[in-house]
Amino acid sequence: MDIYHHINLWLQDEEKAFEEVFNFYYPRLYRYALRYLKNDFWAEELAMEVLGSVWEKKSFIRPETFENYLFTAARNRLINQWQRKIDGLLSLDALPAEGVAATNGVVAAACDPVISRELEVIYNDKLSELPPQRRLVFLLHRDEHLSYKEIAGKLDISPRTVENHIAAALKQLRVALMQYLTSVIL
Repeated sequence: MDIYHHINLWLQDEEKAFEEVFNFYYPRLYRYALRYLKNDFWAEELAMEVLGSVWEKKSFIRPETFENYLFTAARNRLINQWQRKIDGLLSLDALPAEGVAATNGVVAAACDPVISRELEVIYNDKLSELPPQRRLVFLLHRDEHLSYKEIAGKLDISPRTVENHIAAALKQLRVALMQYLTSVIL
């Protein structure tokens, strides 16, 4: 019997058929996730989450698009994980003065060394591309751990302007890093 027969049986409420579907797709989803996550545990988790979500949403699934649905769901979960990692990476508490590579494993735990180095290069490039005032405000807050009020006093600008500069810098850095990571996954 082919896998599509088991998918159809499962979608017609023969729950035992899902075991065959699971056994067929789990290794493929695991390998797909492992290619990007470089971590056995997280790849297993992702494969299980995707198959679990398919089980919960079976009423919305069509047999002819099942495989596409599975791998699109896996890709979306990978992108969401990267987004959370980038958000954690760009949190001002996690950013070290030395750059992305020294983030106590925040990125390194989820990336291979090549991706970590490329992220560091992109981060530093985008940081250098920030307008001078924005970069100065961002670095004063990140490197010297000055409060918004202290930066405002030092640069003779309002604390709200400091907040706007930091928010804009984080947004620009986040967009650049997500574009790169999304291109790696796609």
